[in-house]
Amino acid sequence: MKHFSAARLAAASLVVAASALPAFADKPPDISGRWKFKTVLENKGCVITGDIQFRKAPAPLDYVCNFRSREDCDRDPPTFTEVEQSCMARITGDEIAITSKVEKIAAAGPPAFARDMIAYQNYQADNFVVRYEKGDLVGLFHSMRQAAVRFWRDVDLVS
Repeated sequence: MKHFSAARLAAASLVVAASALPAFADKPPDISGRWKFKTVLENKGCVITGDIQFRKAPAPLDYVCNFRSREDCDRDPPTFTEVEQSCMARITGDEIAITSKVEKIAAAGPPAFARDMIAYQNYQADNFVVRYEKGDLVGLFHSMRQAAVRFWRDVDLVS
């Protein structure tokens, strides 16, 4: 299933790249810096939040990034998983594809859930396809499920 999701992301990115007209007039926005994000997986009863840091990469439209996400699920009992991930972001047309890799499960709970989660490393990477909109990044989260996602800056930029 993990391979299928990555293949779907790659195929979707290629379709978008082939058909998208550049929405960034002369120059795409610089997404460098710290952002927060949130997605709600309504059918699963979970909310994923996180902090992500983008840094310019050598290629003009690429960024490297890392983030820590937290998934809180309304189960009986409620569960949580905190995950450290590395990622790469690439601007193509008017979209930004963020492809991630799970580095480690940092914490989980309650204890029985944590034992299984950590023993089996049972967390799929969080991937995104977003567009810049009024200072935010909005679009689609996809991993084992898909949902809307929104990124926003956690501090105002000062020049």
